[in-house]
Amino acid sequence: MKKIRWGILSAANIAYDQLLPALRRSERAEVIAIASRSKGRAERFNIPTIYKEYDQLLEDPNIDAVYIPLPNALHAEWAIKAAKKGKHILIEKPAALSEAEVKDIQSAVLENNVIFMEAFMYQFHKQHQRVRELLDSNCIGSYVHVKAHFSWMLEDSKDIRLNPELGGGALRDVGCYGVHAISQIIGMQPTKVTMGGRVHPEYKVDTTSTCIFTDDKGRTAEVTASMELPFINRYEIIGPKGTILVDSSFRPDVSPDHFGKIIVKDSNNQTVLYEAYEDDQYLNQVEHLHDCIAHSQQPKYSIEDSLQVIHYIEKGYESLDNSSLSQSLSY
Repeated sequence: MKKIRWGILSAANIAYDQLLPALRRSERAEVIAIASRSKGRAERFNIPTIYKEYDQLLEDPNIDAVYIPLPNALHAEWAIKAAKKGKHILIEKPAALSEAEVKDIQSAVLENNVIFMEAFMYQFHKQHQRVRELLDSNCIGSYVHVKAHFSWMLEDSKDIRLNPELGGGALRDVGCYGVHAISQIIGMQPTKVTMGGRVHPEYKVDTTSTCIFTDDKGRTAEVTASMELPFINRYEIIGPKGTILVDSSFRPDVSPDHFGKIIVKDSNNQTVLYEAYEDDQYLNQVEHLHDCIAHSQQPKYSIEDSLQVIHYIEKGYESLDNSSLSQSLSY
């Protein structure tokens, strides 16, 4: 198969630490260019061509696909520009700041017949397919409540995630994983959201927040995100017959043993199943996108799904901005 030739827009740490190594582990990828205003940061990538401007990279006819790990507030602008230049797109989560922005991206993607995927890489780890199988087996009964938690300690006061103009905030940074898990892995379709939390008095972004979702069957889910708590990443599904806990659910690659764990307990809180899975979620994500490009088909996690996730996030922030007033959801 002809190799997919990649370009990277910006020298962000996530690109250097995770996506670039995954692309280099793929036999179908060739990373040929990076664009960054910082030559020093770009040089560490050891990529043949360095462009100073993002537009220059998009003009390169040799590039088939681009990875966009820019600040959240710049996602829509550069995804649309990439689509108009005929480049396939893998974009960091969240895809944009609003449902309207994602719809603008969708229009550009459709008009220019390119493949687009938001980079929720964790969903390509095999532990989540196992979760779906367990839910289908009815081992805990029909779920009633879900809890998702992703937190970490941000110590750099100049980090872009503390900048509201760049789309900062804990829900956008790590809470989006929980929103994705309840809607895309578990399949909950909430009809209402209420969000509360701590908005930092100086930075004006949520540094710890919780969204409470409710669906039309009365089921509930809580999604907690924080940039000022210890590193925890897990979700738990609770039913009348027991619980399914998925530990190291979003970043198993940085857990001490690199495994994602699934623990099933019965209604008496006794462990009835423990399984640990090792996988390469970043490589799996890249290979899925390669398959989509090769066969001209949209990803299994489509832009329609991205619209749903960003709708929930946007409405969460509307609730927070309105003294935690509940917001109706249209999906």
